[in-house]
Amino acid sequence: MNPLELFRTGRDYIEIAAILGMSVPSVETEIHRLRSAEKGDTAGQDHTGAEIRRFAPRLKPGTPVNFAGGQRRLRV
Repeated sequence: MNPLELFRTGRDYIEIAAILGMSVPSVETEIHRLRSAEKGDTAGQDHTGAEIRRFAPRLKPGTPVNFAGGQRRLRV
């Protein structure tokens, strides 16, 4: 049985983790993943390896910025 089936039989995360020999956080993650897959929600799978970048990389002091041949600084 998978964690979702055990969860639906009325067991809690701790019991499921003990039965399957997994950690409680991994049981929670697996149940959430299986429920999302049933509903057809695969948005998390599309971006699993994507890196979120909020800030531009730091430039070294003295680097020319915002003119031809220089590095572009992102507007925030």
